[in-house]
Amino acid sequence: MMFSTCFIHLRIWNHFFIMLEITRMVLKVLLLWLLFRKFHESTSWSNSISFCCSGCLPREPLPFSVTGRLPTLVELENYALDQWECFLLQLINSSQVEKGTTFSSSMMKTFQRGLLSSRDGEAAKLSENGFQFLLMETNAQLWYIMREYISSAEERGVDPTDLISFLLELSFHTQGAAYSLSTLTEVQRVAIMDLMELGLVKLQQGRKDSWFIPTKLATNLSSSLSDSAASKEGIVVVETNFRLYAYSASKLHCEILRLFSRVEYQLPNLIVGAITKESLYGAFDNGITAEQIISFLQQNAHPRVIDKIPIVPENVTDQ
Repeated sequence: MMFSTCFIHLRIWNHFFIMLEITRMVLKVLLLWLLFRKFHESTSWSNSISFCCSGCLPREPLPFSVTGRLPTLVELENYALDQWECFLLQLINSSQVEKGTTFSSSMMKTFQRGLLSSRDGEAAKLSENGFQFLLMETNAQLWYIMREYISSAEERGVDPTDLISFLLELSFHTQGAAYSLSTLTEVQRVAIMDLMELGLVKLQQGRKDSWFIPTKLATNLSSSLSDSAASKEGIVVVETNFRLYAYSASKLHCEILRLFSRVEYQLPNLIVGAITKESLYGAFDNGITAEQIISFLQQNAHPRVIDKIPIVPENVTDQ
């Protein structure tokens, strides 16, 4: 009976990701239609030139003679990971974030829309949706944030169509290439600063020009959720005695595991913990479901156990 109930809830959770993927595809088609319509509204040659220069069509990267050495793809990926982890740590616990790290008002409004909640005179805390958000795949998290960022555009005095067009263009830029900031509109410049905070782009200053460099997070906006999940290497091993081992040095991974387990100690490259009744009750009180925990453990399973059936021991999932 418990197995049947768990199976039903897992199907519901899988349906959620399917609907998120469908939403992403529908949004992508809508963006292409908006670009097509906007392009054909530029009836004259001068209007077409203005349209292209406004950043609605892919722009050309700067040559090496202007930029000199750019970050390697490995350096860029590490930068994006650090920025994204800093953002997630800020959601979980601001004390874990490096001093001096702050987010813009537009980003904070985006967080407030669904991930944080606060009462009068109290500091903002993770909402039930916020806890669930932390257990999502990175690309699903990214699309959630972009959806809320676009939804709150009008509150910031920004035309959502212009923002959508720019995000679509950005997703088709070349990862690691440099693009001049001087070609951006004021709206796009503000958006670039916000996206930098999340690790989607890296900004650099040259002698005569400044540029932004798209990271893997930005180019992932045009990839599917399943492609992102398939390329991710897991870190977690769960044993039949409810012991949990995560092969990671990340503060973020440690804090996420604290959401549903008792972290006992952390070594330079290993987090050791246990799933207990108390830790699970704490997770349930925060709105996290058993199915979400099981899904997280399965999706983040270490390569050593990824081929095992089941990936997570049955006595753990049945509890």
